[in-house]
Amino acid sequence: MTNKRNQYTREFKLEAISLVTDHNRSIPDVSDSLGIGKSTLQKWLSQYRQEMGGQAPKVGNALTDEQRELQELRKQVKRLTME
Repeated sequence: MTNKRNQYTREFKLEAISLVTDHNRSIPDVSDSLGIGKSTLQKWLSQYRQEMGGQAPKVGNALTDEQRELQELRKQVKRLTME
């Protein structure tokens, strides 16, 4: 028996986060209504709050536009310095 991992789009994650942060819905309510685990939503919220606080996420996993742009700029700088 295999354990299938769901993959969610960045937009889906941000919408779920918005339901908690902007619409004052509880984590259990949002996770139940969207069919995702509570711990999954808590992880997304934690990452989002870290990014909003200026902490860099793991490469390629950024949720916010600012962190995604920062990651791309760092890649460009690295590529240019290697030339």
